[in-house]
Amino acid sequence: MTVRWLLRHTDLNLTQAADTGDPAREIDFVVTTELSDPTPWLSGGELVLTTGIGLLGRTGVIVDRAGCEAYVRRLVDKGISALGFGVGLTVDDVPADLATAAAAAGLPLLLVPRPTPFVAIARAVADRSAELQYRSQELAARAQPRMTRAAVSGGAVALLRELSAACDGAAILLDEDGRVTQSAPASVSPAIMRAVGEQVRGHPTASSVAIEHDTVIVSQPIRVAGRTHGHLAVAAAHDMKPTDHVLIGHANSLLALDFEKPHRLDAVESRVNVAVFALLLGDEPDGSQVQQLAAEAADGHGRVRVLVVRGLGARAEDAAEALTARLVARRRPAFVSVRDGGEVAVLLRGNDDDAVITDLMAALPRAARRRSRAGVGGPVPVTAVRDGHRDAVTIAAAAERGGAVADRRAVAGMSLVASPSGRASLADLSRLLIDPLVEYDAAHGSALVPSLRAYLENHGQWETAASDLGVHRHTLRARIAKVEDRLGLDLDSARVRAELLLALLVKD
Repeated sequence: MTVRWLLRHTDLNLTQAADTGDPAREIDFVVTTELSDPTPWLSGGELVLTTGIGLLGRTGVIVDRAGCEAYVRRLVDKGISALGFGVGLTVDDVPADLATAAAAAGLPLLLVPRPTPFVAIARAVADRSAELQYRSQELAARAQPRMTRAAVSGGAVALLRELSAACDGAAILLDEDGRVTQSAPASVSPAIMRAVGEQVRGHPTASSVAIEHDTVIVSQPIRVAGRTHGHLAVAAAHDMKPTDHVLIGHANSLLALDFEKPHRLDAVESRVNVAVFALLLGDEPDGSQVQQLAAEAADGHGRVRVLVVRGLGARAEDAAEALTARLVARRRPAFVSVRDGGEVAVLLRGNDDDAVITDLMAALPRAARRRSRAGVGGPVPVTAVRDGHRDAVTIAAAAERGGAVADRRAVAGMSLVASPSGRASLADLSRLLIDPLVEYDAAHGSALVPSLRAYLENHGQWETAASDLGVHRHTLRARIAKVEDRLGLDLDSARVRAELLLALLVKD
């Protein structure tokens, strides 16, 4: 907000006395005073408004040239931006001696006509200040996402370019010893480079602001958890605004994250190397260390879920790659393992819901998905991943081939059938109890097996079971009597009915 901007504010009708200073001077505030020496109450950058009462001598007339020069000198030494003189009240025109003194001192002197209230000038400046502040905050809000995207896609160099543009200055990155490593633009003067280096070496652990070679330099150490990764500095030919400091701090945080990432990766790689070396030596890797590596996959409560996809056969490797790519694209840690028998196991967060799992499974090739069965276990601590995997295997065995991912609800009533050991036992039972009925149906064209199934699944309700079969209840009674006769069993026994139902299920 400059003197020139105020002169262009046509509603105020201000004019500038000839040859009285640079209209490009910036105005920070407006002060009205009639004191002969208002400087104790000024801080610099103000537009001082007066009607000249403070310039009246004992005789009631404006003081002489020496008095005007002394008045102007005090204001200039205090660093005010301009002097506004209201005419038509104390005097009808700006005193010539005052105009001469202002011209000699290079102080802009504005003529304020009587119809223009001083408060109107103050309000115009305040409104403009608020507008500029809002614009500055808006620009900063827009600059921060650009800086973040630049840091992610282009690293430190791209980030420095965005910071340089946002702050209208040079953005400089230095190492721990204060040596410049990168800058934007690249053509920063050697004198400024030296000044920045000296500044950060003088303040290695704290932020600093200094003025060198008519340039304002702001420097900050890039520190994380007591580690200094270098220094960030911005040098500009203007005072730094509050929003500039905000943007510099934002850039510092982004650089700290970028520098700290290799540190984190080094720590993870070190733990992986220790576990691999233990395996190579024939030792069991430390369980807590392995669990710590998997902790990144857990939710906020330290829980995980295991997803198992079975029946992939030769497509297991391709499926694992597709699942890994989908997790990486979602910025998720990829813990994916190809197991024996064409199985793929995936470690998920404990709070991952059906939507997350469905999105993940959509990454599988269509042919692989049609032939596979998938199951997911419930949330378990990282220390119980083996139990979670065992549960997921059992659930996947009970899942529908090519169907949705099954969870524990799908196992209810199917756990014995789904378990390999349980299925083997039931297969023996089925040969003893169901195969004779199958053979009888084949030889006589009867329907004992479907009749038995309907009777058992409808809990012995004759009407309902007969309706499902489309036969009369007396026909169903005759068939069940034939089953009892062929097998030598009494279906009034609950245990017998239970075993027959399980033996039927294993035939599916």
